[in-house]
Amino acid sequence: MAHFLALAATAAAAALPTVSAPAGIADADIPGMVTAQEYPPEARAAGKSTAATIEIRVDTTGRPQDCRVVAALGDARLARDVCRIAAKKRYNPARLRDGTPAFAVVTTMVRLYLPGPATQEIAAARLQPAAEVKVATLRGNAASADVMLVTAVDVAGRIVECGPKLEDQRDLAEAICTRTDLFHPPVVTDAKGVAMPYIAETLVRAWAGQG
Repeated sequence: MAHFLALAATAAAAALPTVSAPAGIADADIPGMVTAQEYPPEARAAGKSTAATIEIRVDTTGRPQDCRVVAALGDARLARDVCRIAAKKRYNPARLRDGTPAFAVVTTMVRLYLPGPATQEIAAARLQPAAEVKVATLRGNAASADVMLVTAVDVAGRIVECGPKLEDQRDLAEAICTRTDLFHPPVVTDAKGVAMPYIAETLVRAWAGQG
């Protein structure tokens, strides 16, 4: 199975009012989702920063259907701006194993901040795992490791396929995928309220120890 990784195209940026503001940094887990040029100038001028965890839902054509803020560190209004900007983009659609385009639900993080001591926590923020699991051992005798799983979810909210986003994490992902009881994906519906299958990305933290 596959999932959307990057922008397929960028919506035309609206003309922004000229505001004197310091240069900001845009650091998105999905490259190009929000750029430094899209950092709202009023927020920059006011010294606003955020690390926004967002859930974005993308249809089979790559168009966002919904975006919501799951959690925000820093300015809440700027976090909502992150969703607004991300929802204007177009993405490569997710695809099932046979190549059929699929609806996608992805949780990701975008950091918008002004560099300096006051924003070190935001700059260092990372997406938090949705679940944690113990495994017998980890590569390099590490105490823990994060792995991004790509799952196919049916109309009843059951995981029917599970694998790694990154191929070099396949062994760990396959061990975690045997524990799908740890995950509780939602049932996703279309505009008419009809449940539909979808592809999801889920970050999981594995701890070395008795599984």
